Amino acid sequence: MTKLLESQGLSLTYPNGALAFEDIDLSLDHPMFLAVIGPNGSGKTSLLRTILGLTRPTTGWIKVFGVDPVDEGEKIRRLAGYVPQRERLDYNIPVKVRDVILMGRMAKRAPPRRPSVGDFDAVLETATLLGLEALLDNRLSELSGGQQQRVLVARAITAGAELLLLDEPLAAADVESQSSILEVLRNMWKREGKSVIMVTHDLNPCHRYVDRVLLLKNRIVGFGEACDVMNEETLSQVYGTKITVVRHEDHLYAITGDTHG
Repeated sequence: MTKLLESQGLSLTYPNGALAFEDIDLSLDHPMFLAVIGPNGSGKTSLLRTILGLTRPTTGWIKVFGVDPVDEGEKIRRLAGYVPQRERLDYNIPVKVRDVILMGRMAKRAPPRRPSVGDFDAVLETATLLGLEALLDNRLSELSGGQQQRVLVARAITAGAELLLLDEPLAAADVESQSSILEVLRNMWKREGKSVIMVTHDLNPCHRYVDRVLLLKNRIVGFGEACDVMNEETLSQVYGTKITVVRHEDHLYAITGDTHG
């Protein structure tokens, strides 16, 4: 079985001395849909950047598809699609939805990057999966937050990457958009054999869709199937506040006054 990710003793300290994460030991099989859950400041984004080879760990080692991202980060980034946090992007650029999604296919090609009929067909197919087909000629800035998130996910998907890395893709999305995004990601894992690593601060919207959950608070607090890690003691440890877990229609939900921790 192909290994998606292996790490041992993986730690990262920021230049100011603050700890991002430490002692991350993982062995993940491909394909997998992994949700990395934790409050703000728990090292989630830094872990994604380390997987991509954008950040060099302080100690330990990591391999992604058997490749060391420290030495061969470009190779990892050719295999992966990345959706960064929404607030890091400029949504005022006057670009159409169609062109944003098309960027996913063009970005990994050598110049000259001329789209084909097949590329435009792939854009339409992906947009349809995410309910965006009627918005392809709209400007990105005209869309709601949830629609914009779906566009960014579509851009990553249309690249055909073996691994998708998504940083808080549900943060600005309404319930409908969250469900749409998660359903497409689950199908990529289950039907297409792709791997997805999704960072989020809230387990509730995604626990029914994902394969495994990694609870992170600068170190691994829990790892396993969602129902196994969704217990009050573990979640309270992660978020630093009292968490109540309730069952509704055969699903567990975490209840707290502050889901951001």
